[in-house]
Amino acid sequence: MTGGPGTGGPAPRPRLLDHLAVLGLLLRTVAGIVPFVLHLLVAPFTTPRARRRLAAQLRAPAPAPDEAPAPDPAAWAGKTVFVVAGEPSGDRLAARVVAALKARAPGLRVRGYGGPALAAAGADLDRSIVEHAVVGFAAVVASLPTWWRLCAETLARFREAPPDVLLTVDFPGLNLRLARWARRRGIRTVHLVAPQTWAWAPWRTGRLRRAVDRLLVAFPFEAPWFRAEGLDARYVGHPLFEAPLPPSASPDALPDAPLVELRPGSRRREVRRQGPTVLAAAARASRAVPAARFVVRLASERARAAFDAATGGPAARPAGVTVHVGPGDLGGPVAAALTTSGTSTAELAVAQVPMVVFYRLPLLLRALRPAFLLSPWFAMANVLAGERVVEERLVGASDGPALGDGLAALLTDRARWTATREALGRVRARVTHPDVADRVARAVLDA
Repeated sequence: MTGGPGTGGPAPRPRLLDHLAVLGLLLRTVAGIVPFVLHLLVAPFTTPRARRRLAAQLRAPAPAPDEAPAPDPAAWAGKTVFVVAGEPSGDRLAARVVAALKARAPGLRVRGYGGPALAAAGADLDRSIVEHAVVGFAAVVASLPTWWRLCAETLARFREAPPDVLLTVDFPGLNLRLARWARRRGIRTVHLVAPQTWAWAPWRTGRLRRAVDRLLVAFPFEAPWFRAEGLDARYVGHPLFEAPLPPSASPDALPDAPLVELRPGSRRREVRRQGPTVLAAAARASRAVPAARFVVRLASERARAAFDAATGGPAARPAGVTVHVGPGDLGGPVAAALTTSGTSTAELAVAQVPMVVFYRLPLLLRALRPAFLLSPWFAMANVLAGERVVEERLVGASDGPALGDGLAALLTDRARWTATREALGRVRARVTHPDVADRVARAVLDA
C-alpha cells in the first residue's frame, strides 16, 4: 500500500504493543462466533418480535433530518479530523463531507485513509486503501498482512499524533475496530452510514455501541432503531442523494432497444465471483429482448482486470455486452439494471432505474437465514419503499440464467416497468434532502 495524492508523510513505526493489539483483535474476531451461536439459540424466541418492530419502522412516515448547530470555525482552527473510507462508494461519500467540513471550518486539518475522491476533496491522504477492500473469510485471510500493517500503523498514529475526531465512513469490518481503539484512547468517534445490523446481524450492535460516540445514519428508519439499542443516532440523510439531484437516469417510457446496466459489485473479489453471473444473465435476457444493449459498470481498471480474468476477456463476452469503468454516462438513459445488493441498489432507486437485485450467500447461510434475517427484504430499494417494489433474489453461483429470466420479464412487461419506475420515484422523494453533506459536517463538529 502506498500513499496517494496529498500523502500525509512517512508512516510512524508501530511498536510491539501495537502488533500485540492487532493480535488481540484477531483473537476477538475469531471469538465473535460465540455471539452468533448464542443468537441462533435464542432466535426462535426473539426474531419474530424484532421483525415486527422493524417492519413497523419501515412503514412509518419519514422523519425530518436531525440538525446540529453551526460550529464556531475559530474553535476548530488547528484541530484534526481523521477520516477513514475503505471502499469506492465510501470514498465518494467522504469526499463530499470533507468539502463541507473545510467550508465550515477553514482552519481544520483533514487527513486519513481513502481514495482519489477523498484526496481531490482536500484531505491529506496517509494511505490509499480503497483498492484493497475485500469481503469474505478467504479474501480477508489472503490480505491479512496488508490489514495487519495498516492497523498497527494506525495505532501508532493515534498514539503519536491523536486526532480530535475520528470519522469513519461505512466499511464496518475495519472501521468499527479502528473506532473502538480510538475511543479507548480518548479520541471522539463518529461513524457515517450505519452497518445493517437492523437487517441481519442484531448481535453485532453491541460492537457498534462500544465503538462510536455518535452514529450518523443515512436512512430515516435507522435512527429510531439504533436509539432503541442505546446509541446516539442522528438521521442526517445520504450525501450521495443530496438535493437537487440530476434528472432521473431512466427513460420516461420503456424503449424497444433498452440499455441495461450490469453491476457485479465494487470490490475485486465480488467482481471475480459475480462477473460470470451477470454475463450469464445478460446472455439469457438477450434471447427475450434481442435489441437490448448491456453495459457492465466497474469501479476501476483493477476491477476491469478482475472481471476480464473471471470471464475470459472481451472475446468471451456475449454479443451486445460492453464494459464501462467509473462514473459517467453509459450512452443513453438506462432502462433497467441487474445489480448486486449494496449501495448501488439505493443509487439506482434514486435514479428511478427499474432493477433486479441479487445477493450471493453461501449455502449454509442461506439455510440459516430465517434465524438471523430481520428485514422482510434485503434490496435497499424495497427497504426504503417499505414494500417490495423491485425483484430480489438470493442466488448461488449457477443462478445467472434465472436472474436473466427475471430481467427479461421486467423488460417485456411495460405495465410492470412503469409501475416500478413510479414506485422508485416515491423512494427518491423519501430519501432526497438538501444540504446533506453540510448537515453531516455540522454533526461531526458538534462536540
